[in-house]
Amino acid sequence: MSTKTLKRYNLSIPEELFDEVEVIAKSHDTTVVDILRRFIKLGLLATKIQDDENSALLIREGDNERQIILL
Repeated sequence: MSTKTLKRYNLSIPEELFDEVEVIAKSHDTTVVDILRRFIKLGLLATKIQDDENSALLIREGDNERQIILL
């Protein structure tokens, strides 16, 4: 049986940003912590895609498509 350990990290973010995340969490019937974990996973995926020269991260809005580039 594998035991996963959790790492704790204190994160300070502007109140306005926290409020936006909190609205998303409430609208998805989940917690702020869960939403932040999802955002981190998405950021890790985006970084992996960006590091692969044969891949691109695209956002499609209707008929418009644009590439996302992380700084």
